[in-house]
Amino acid sequence: MKYICTNCSYVYDESSGDEVEEIEAGTKIDSLDCCPVCLETDGFFQLKEEVIYLDENTVDKVELEHLPEINHDWISIEVTVWNNSHPMEKEHRILSIWLFDEYWDLVEEKFLWIDDDTVVVFDDYDLDEIEIRVRCSKHWIFGKKFELTY
Repeated sequence: MKYICTNCSYVYDESSGDEVEEIEAGTKIDSLDCCPVCLETDGFFQLKEEVIYLDENTVDKVELEHLPEINHDWISIEVTVWNNSHPMEKEHRILSIWLFDEYWDLVEEKFLWIDDDTVVVFDDYDLDEIEIRVRCSKHWIFGKKFELTY
């Protein structure tokens, strides 16, 4: 299983361990006294890798609070999550927002910190179709596909 530190966004994979931090593969998260990067003692959340896809018909409250919307101006792609109203607290926040191309290849990832706005700006990579994924510390990963017009 994978876990993320809510303090510094360090990702720990139990199956891989961490060579740099000298943690053997297979070491369970419960065996770590603290985050090996920032030394936070109580800040790991399990990362769920399943993507829940949202569309214009989304009405579920949990899904709505993770709904990404974009503003595309041919120079950049601005992504706003739920009108910038998602909580950004230690226990519940948006951890990262990803930009994928039409082939589901990761183009860029932006990490968010406690008290950040849930708005990020990506460069315009001259893509016709994109997918935006939003990772919440409490509610998994949400995705939405967009067609860009030039």
